Amino acid sequence: MTLTQLSYIVALDKFKNFGHAADSCKITQPTLSMQIQKLEDELGLILFDRSSQPIKATKMGQTLISQARVILNESQKFSDLVQEDKGEVKGEVTLGVIPTLAPYLLPLFLKKFSEKHPALQINVEELQTHQILDRLKNNTLDIAILVTPIDDDKLVSTPLFYEPFLIYMSEKNNLYSKTKISQTELSQNEMWMLTEGHCFRDQTLAVCKSKKRSADEKKNIKFESGSLETLRRMVDLENGFTLIPYLATLEYSNTKKIKEFINPVPTREVSLIHSTFFKRDALKNSLVEVIQKSLPKEIPHLQTKNLQVIDLPFGKN
Repeated sequence: MTLTQLSYIVALDKFKNFGHAADSCKITQPTLSMQIQKLEDELGLILFDRSSQPIKATKMGQTLISQARVILNESQKFSDLVQEDKGEVKGEVTLGVIPTLAPYLLPLFLKKFSEKHPALQINVEELQTHQILDRLKNNTLDIAILVTPIDDDKLVSTPLFYEPFLIYMSEKNNLYSKTKISQTELSQNEMWMLTEGHCFRDQTLAVCKSKKRSADEKKNIKFESGSLETLRRMVDLENGFTLIPYLATLEYSNTKKIKEFINPVPTREVSLIHSTFFKRDALKNSLVEVIQKSLPKEIPHLQTKNLQVIDLPFGKN
């Protein structure tokens, strides 16, 4: 069994096709097929069901392929750790970022971080929280930026900052004249929300859970979106409000529609998270430093008594 053979079965599992997998490994299809067959003979079991189209791993194959990913990732990190011990952050890293952070946070720090480490290949993917957690655990993602706390002993979190929630409100709303608003004044029935699967949706529901709906508050349009910008436009077009994270408002021109919460301000804890296998401390520490230095001064790095951190419903995942 060799690392090369393990890379071949991981490639075949990814592409589900011998030809495409061989191309990705820069070898011929017969070579790929022969090496995988050789590994199966050595192990005494079948890793792939070749009768299915697309090709899929057997039950035991799935288990071994997952372990192969861990081995391959760790073997690469072995070399990366040696380089970092010499003061060089090199190699490759795959970073996941949730959709309600990616468009607003990445432009603040990513270019600075890449310029600081020109020998580091940075792959960034925008993923929902549940996708990030799954991929961190199966070692197809190195590190991620998402909302915490998440209670999982297989994952390590480093808080980066605490991002306040703001209210984007229609001029037609009866609370529009206020500059600061209490959570108890907001009704879910007037709120435009993200679709299910976004952790920010769950947090907004937690913020606006106290006021009950009344018959005169009902609207005859129900619309949910995966985009904060779409929700903002619905507020402009219709009525009501939507909750938005602070960083999303930095480029808004009409700041009169943005309302603050009365203390303690609902806030989300944003952290850098990785599996317990991730040992590239130099890379991680550099990323934390660059991100925190790139934030507006209004975004605190530490939790204060004026902030109310909104937990995630799956925080005990």
